[in-house]
Amino acid sequence: MTVPTYTTALALASDPARFNPDTKPTRWTPPAPFQSIDLRPNRVVLLGAPPGAGKTTLALQMVFDVAAQHGLRAVVANVEMSADVLIDKLLARLARVDVTALMNRDLTEAERGRVLSAVATHADALARIAFHTGPPTVASLYESTRMFDARLVTLDYIQRFALDAADDRVRLDRLMSQVRRVADQGLAVLVVSSVSRQKGRGGSTYAGLDMASYRGSAELEFGSDSAYILDADLRHGIATLRQTKNRYGPLRDVPLRFNGAYQEFSEGDALDAYDAAPRGKG
Repeated sequence: MTVPTYTTALALASDPARFNPDTKPTRWTPPAPFQSIDLRPNRVVLLGAPPGAGKTTLALQMVFDVAAQHGLRAVVANVEMSADVLIDKLLARLARVDVTALMNRDLTEAERGRVLSAVATHADALARIAFHTGPPTVASLYESTRMFDARLVTLDYIQRFALDAADDRVRLDRLMSQVRRVADQGLAVLVVSSVSRQKGRGGSTYAGLDMASYRGSAELEFGSDSAYILDADLRHGIATLRQTKNRYGPLRDVPLRFNGAYQEFSEGDALDAYDAAPRGKG
């Protein structure tokens, strides 16, 4: 007996579950200011920014807030920063202490008390976040997510994940294919990407970044469901999370403000962008 390998549009459109308010698709809406970002099972979100623009800080903040709000378990794989550094960045925000003082262990007694209090207050959420310590491969990372029973995973950043391919574009294409297979297991995947300098009259610059600015842009574009570039003037505490792709809806930018001492992005004003220009440093 031959098994059909198709389904009709009418069968899908007539499915009563499609219009049942009790069967809404799962979505893990991040708290403000990131509530427009579509994190849900089987989706890949791409985040790119120049060096030092705060993409790791932003990704870490979003992962923690989603884990805390929705009770999710999450795995963070960062190939440049140790788990100790990432925890310091996270605790600076939660305890409202200066990140440099925290990293240097140069806290006052009152600040140490705030850190201990923050750990106790957020213990449940902290217990639901794990840092991948295995090899920087998608296969090893997926094993960590499986063992930790995670539903959200972050790769920071994708260009540093290993795969045996001489050509960078071939390697990124294979990596994103693996990332898509991970998402298809019911996970939301946040992929952090480096970007390339753009050529201008005065030489190369990080100003004017667009969809083609991701390193390996075509492969990353095809593999992601939505994509953002973080334009940041962190010296003045102003940033815009600019959406460059949305497979399922209109593009929506997110104006932000940044507190460097507490390693925190908060809601900004769209008018701030008129006073800020991307000034990424190499």
